[in-house]
Amino acid sequence: MIEWLQKSFPHGSNYLIEQEDAEQINNCMSRQLVLPAYVGRKQSLWGEAAQNLSAIGNKIGWVPNKLQAAFFADSVEMEIADACAAREGLLQSNKNHVDQTREILAKFNFLHFAQRNPYFLSEGETKLLWFLTQWVKQPEYLIIGHLPSSLSKNRTDEVVNFILKSGTNLESNTTIILGFVVHQKDWFSELLKNSKWEISQMLPCL
Repeated sequence: MIEWLQKSFPHGSNYLIEQEDAEQINNCMSRQLVLPAYVGRKQSLWGEAAQNLSAIGNKIGWVPNKLQAAFFADSVEMEIADACAAREGLLQSNKNHVDQTREILAKFNFLHFAQRNPYFLSEGETKLLWFLTQWVKQPEYLIIGHLPSSLSKNRTDEVVNFILKSGTNLESNTTIILGFVVHQKDWFSELLKNSKWEISQMLPCL
């Protein structure tokens, strides 16, 4: 899948992908990543399928519209901090990772959720947390099915502004792919003012 992404969406630009509906990209990702994992899990939890999925997970960050939460830490803060540690190949986060996490949460006025259990967040809050855990991994590709789904307009605008500001970070090599539907384009107008963003009508399925 990485090879297909690299060929279809070369690094150096970020992409807005037109979809027939808000779930088209998510359905594609499910077919390519989730279903094969379920097929292989009966053979071996630590088999080749699991190893391949782990390798892909290091290179691809995916934020679906709705997700069944799969969090491992008992607080929002530690969930993001652990993702920061994973980016560096570490099994356990440290104070630097927590400091980085608090800085990111402050940008979203989300600090008051730092000690909340991830499983007791609202649907929109869960999606924002998942976005942040994927973002801090700094994957090769970050794929977001449809950003406005489950998020208020204010939250959507905050994420868009965060993406734009973070795009000036020369250390970031992440290529971002966002899905949109034809009748809902206003939320990404600011992105198109940036030369690094382009619209693609390519079907996002393999």
